[in-house]
Amino acid sequence: MPPGILMPPVQEKRPVHSASPTVDADAWKKKNFWQLFNISVGFLGIQFAWAIQNGQMGPLLERLGSDPQMLGLISCAGPVTGVLVQPIVGALSDRCGLPMGRRRPFLLLGAILTVVALVLMPNVSALWMAAVLLWILDASINITQGPYRSMVPDVVHPSQQASAYSMMSFTIGLGSVAAFVIAAMFPNLQGLFYLGAGAMLVAMIWTSLTTQERPMEIIPADLSAGPPDNFIMGTLKSIASMPKEGLKLCLTHSLTWFGLMCLFTFFSVYVPHHIFGTTDPNSALYANGVQLVQICYAILNGVCFLFSMVIGKLCAASSKKAVHSLGLICMAGAFIAMWFIQTPTEAMIAMGLIGIGWATTLSIPFALLSDHLPKGKEGVMMGTFNIFIAAPGVISNLLVGKVVHDYFNDNVAVALIIGGIAMILSVIMLQTVKERKTSTEPHPHPEDAYLAS
Repeated sequence: MPPGILMPPVQEKRPVHSASPTVDADAWKKKNFWQLFNISVGFLGIQFAWAIQNGQMGPLLERLGSDPQMLGLISCAGPVTGVLVQPIVGALSDRCGLPMGRRRPFLLLGAILTVVALVLMPNVSALWMAAVLLWILDASINITQGPYRSMVPDVVHPSQQASAYSMMSFTIGLGSVAAFVIAAMFPNLQGLFYLGAGAMLVAMIWTSLTTQERPMEIIPADLSAGPPDNFIMGTLKSIASMPKEGLKLCLTHSLTWFGLMCLFTFFSVYVPHHIFGTTDPNSALYANGVQLVQICYAILNGVCFLFSMVIGKLCAASSKKAVHSLGLICMAGAFIAMWFIQTPTEAMIAMGLIGIGWATTLSIPFALLSDHLPKGKEGVMMGTFNIFIAAPGVISNLLVGKVVHDYFNDNVAVALIIGGIAMILSVIMLQTVKERKTSTEPHPHPEDAYLAS
């Protein structure tokens, strides 16, 4: 359903349901480590699902007959569903007045649909079946992911939001490391997808039960009056209303994700092709390559897991922009080095460097953006921000896969070089963003926090 037609127009703010001031204050007060961890646990399940997909889908699709161009086309599922699903679901969650909260209903719905898709995926027998199911899987994860990130400004004090997002990157790293280590040790395709389904469901239920959402006391008039009547106009209006610095962040992040999609789409076949020298998905060498892929991704996410623990302190000591610039530079160098890599050890080192940039990418851009979000539009704006993640992913998969197939004889190492160039451009664009300093003083009420920011 298009944003903006979910409620009848009103001319002033009005209550949705009453809430005790004490409950509201408790939900808004500063969080301790375990409270921030509980908020982030659901992302452990999300990333477990993504990890199984990233590590296994490329080889699975190649075994079913795909080439790099077809792999890129099918892999558009993630970014396309991100563009279509997250802005709409974000708008829905902004207006959700259910007793269980604004975001939690969508967390649970997306988790259930994801579990169904993961259970079915390893049982497919044809390329078209895998492609259709992958699109359903990615749409389901996006139903959860958009409202999840929007929950942070709802329940976390502004002075702790960078820490909350870095905690999310911590749990993302933890989930990914666990998934890839398990995949490297026990390469049973069906069992891995079933395990991913279980992890997703348990983690999302954990966060939903342990995180108290602030009751939505008011609906700002600009969320419910004068809305556009279709998805395209709603999206354009959201982009037009994005603050200037937010738009700069969108462009920066779009270049980052153009490059990252080159990795996520092609690395799982790059290793067997480039390092082990085989394109036969049924050979023992190819199986060894797939196993190395799991190890490399485990290293990437292990570094992400460790580096995320110091992101908050590094940002406080310097700036969010400086720390993210470091991460992007590490990724750019590692991507370009993929052309020259010849041994498993070199591939693992490169993926470790990418892990630094992955940690900053998962946390800092969202913390930077949250400094500029209009009150009451967190879900819409986060969904709009996701368009600048997803749309470049679509372009990357369609363009890079075709270039590799048509002009470089299916040499997927070229895709990673292209990704490295995009990372360099992202670093340059990031330097134009002005970072806002957030007050560290506690605010007794969210309205005060917004006004003070």
